[in-house]
Amino acid sequence: MTAAFHFSFAAHWRSAPLAYWVHIPVANQPDTWQPVAPPCIPHRGYAILHVEFEQLDLLFSSPAQLDHFITVLSTKPLPTSRQLSALRNAPVGPNGHWLSRLPAAIKAPRKRARLVQRMQEVRALVVSADKQDEFNWAGHSIVNT
Repeated sequence: MTAAFHFSFAAHWRSAPLAYWVHIPVANQPDTWQPVAPPCIPHRGYAILHVEFEQLDLLFSSPAQLDHFITVLSTKPLPTSRQLSALRNAPVGPNGHWLSRLPAAIKAPRKRARLVQRMQEVRALVVSADKQDEFNWAGHSIVNT
């Protein structure tokens, strides 16, 4: 069973929950991010991937965010949001980290393994080998929000 997913478009890519934690601004270079920010699609905005898992709607605006999500949830034992917040070196506390916002039931090892498997399936469908820094949204379901 593959995960249900669709795309929508937003005015800015930073609206996705993982954007702040994954894309770090490059010092002295305005609007430059590491990893690179996703591209704006003319006349649409930024592609936002919605992955449905049980009652959750998980949002990602770049493949880097999707990769980070998969990497963190694949880690055994699961890192704490305090450990992950410290990596960003910013004044945002651990309770604001995306991992702390996930329901506890999703963090259980068996459910987490299923979620990671589904996310990897979705990634294989929406990220092209030749364009690793943007979603291949064309040809997939688009929901207007």
